[in-house]
Amino acid sequence: MQPAPSGTATPDGSWPQAPRRQRRIAVVTALVACDALAILLAGLAATWIRFGAVNAPVSFENTTFTVSFWQVAAVLVPLWVFFLAIARLYDIDSVTWGISVAGRVTRSLSLGVVALILVTYLAKLPGLSRGWTLLTWIAAVVLVLGGRAVVALVVAWARQSGRLLQKTLIVGSNAEAADILRILRADPGGGLVPVACLASSQAERLALDFIAGDIPVVGSAREVAAVVERLGAEVVVIASTAFEHDVVARMIAELRTSDADVHISSGLFEVLTSRVIITELAGVPLITVKGISLSKGNVLAKRFFDLVSSAIVVVVGLPIWLAIAAAIKLTSKGPILYTQERVGRDGKKFGMYKFRSMYADAEARLSEVVGTNEASGPLFKMKSDPRVTPVGKWLRKFSLDEIPQIINVVRGEMSLVGPRPPLPREVALYSTHDWRRLEAVPGMTGLWQVSGRSALTFDEMVRLDLFYIENWSVGLDLTLIFRTIPAVLFARGAY
Repeated sequence: MQPAPSGTATPDGSWPQAPRRQRRIAVVTALVACDALAILLAGLAATWIRFGAVNAPVSFENTTFTVSFWQVAAVLVPLWVFFLAIARLYDIDSVTWGISVAGRVTRSLSLGVVALILVTYLAKLPGLSRGWTLLTWIAAVVLVLGGRAVVALVVAWARQSGRLLQKTLIVGSNAEAADILRILRADPGGGLVPVACLASSQAERLALDFIAGDIPVVGSAREVAAVVERLGAEVVVIASTAFEHDVVARMIAELRTSDADVHISSGLFEVLTSRVIITELAGVPLITVKGISLSKGNVLAKRFFDLVSSAIVVVVGLPIWLAIAAAIKLTSKGPILYTQERVGRDGKKFGMYKFRSMYADAEARLSEVVGTNEASGPLFKMKSDPRVTPVGKWLRKFSLDEIPQIINVVRGEMSLVGPRPPLPREVALYSTHDWRRLEAVPGMTGLWQVSGRSALTFDEMVRLDLFYIENWSVGLDLTLIFRTIPAVLFARGAY
């Protein structure tokens, strides 16, 4: 097939891809430019805040020359970009937004501060303001993360539009391979597009027809090198549980001269990468999973954060509360608030508050619509539920009906972030595996909220909730709160 003209989409809706090297250079250049600008602006902002002018001079003792703080900020740019580079934050795979990237950026810039202090000490240039250094570091962390968030959004948009995609070959035909394929298809913003699968052996082939779209099984794993070359695959993902160790080692050896990136799945789908480190014992590489810190101090910190944030939300959002209450009262009969029985941590039931979004007789009419359930598992969801009021439909679209759950947060029945609180009738259908999601305090938002909301299947929601429980931290909570804002504003996955 002839390549599509520049600027036009191919017949399958995707866009023509620039050579891989050009794509990588474009993304890396954008990241370096954003980071450099962010660091320079951080230095200028710190100078203005600390001294009231961006050209304030540095007071060096026993020297005959003068240097302005903006010049020091300019020197910081290549120095701190270097530390970001050695942390491998300019790989195309690092163009994501999450707590692990935020941690690596913070650590890299912290090392940059240490390097700056050492340089001024060795050069015998005392007088660099400690307050300015601290302000510059804080501003740099904020601006670098903000700039990377913008780049990540642009890259995600480009990938969802069919650009910056990488042809991905899945090697393996077991349940793990099917999970990998499903996860990659559910996250087009990741940029990995599965184009084919290799079976574990000619006799063992997993039917993948249940996954949306077809992915052909084009041979067996013993042909991996030839298939990569024939398909022009840029990424190879090997399902480790589908093969014996010697087979995996042979495939890695065969692909060592290939331009394709080779990834081996660990099978640890519920473990955050920040908890996984590669260690070596007697020359043997080991995957080490760090334990979860659920100390009383961390739990108290989460509770304190919930209370402070809830107080701010109540004070700032009071006018919105009053406006919503008036709209509900004026447009339909019934109470303003609706209390629904939910199941919290360890199976304890509580009354969850919501702004009423349905007609007063909604529960009595459930039997009329139960046959039109559009959700999987024990959930009940319906896009056009006739029991929802016109105002309620608008409230649900932007999750405004959830605001009164702040009351539950204050009472300790819920948290700002956590698993979705289930209904008792849903819990009655839970398996032993599903019950694990009740190990944590339920939340107003969570991974399920930022990953699709009502568009998720029950199994996907359970997987995300267990992932959250296994990897909980205050930093993860903050990340999810920030990610909730665009999810709500753009009503992603809302019914």
